[in-house]
Amino acid sequence: MALPDISGRFKFKSGNKGSSFFKEASGELGEPGKVMTHRDVNAQREVSAGTGEHAGHLIGIQFGAPGDLRNLGLQNPNMNTFAPKPLQEAFQGSGGSYHRVESGWADLLHQGYRIEVIVTDKYRSGENRPFTRSVSWTEFSPGGGVIQKALEFVNFTSPQSRAKA
Repeated sequence: MALPDISGRFKFKSGNKGSSFFKEASGELGEPGKVMTHRDVNAQREVSAGTGEHAGHLIGIQFGAPGDLRNLGLQNPNMNTFAPKPLQEAFQGSGGSYHRVESGWADLLHQGYRIEVIVTDKYRSGENRPFTRSVSWTEFSPGGGVIQKALEFVNFTSPQSRAKA
């Protein structure tokens, strides 16, 4: 039996705000393993080929979000996943800060929570790499409690991208 395709519940917008550009994704997350995933390898290559960076999903495809260009931005690979051992001293740990947030969401979804997110990548004028990713979300517990949270991730250049420059 095919998993449900919930990709249509996610919304995307982009535009200019002052002297910067933004790209935003929002929607209610689906439970990983119970929703169809939509990886678009060609779109990921188009975004990140030759950069040393990851084509990071604003909202991960494991949550049912589309994998196309609307949902991708250049992302420090050590923030998107865990840093290679030789880089962990510089990160004062294993890195993977955005990955950890997504793992936390997955854990809550498996416990019956509902989660609505808004993820915004912000770009300086004329640049194709966001300098920051703002994430806000609301957790709805099975018992009816509601908690709102927000984090700001600075998207520093990585040793990997500097090696490619």
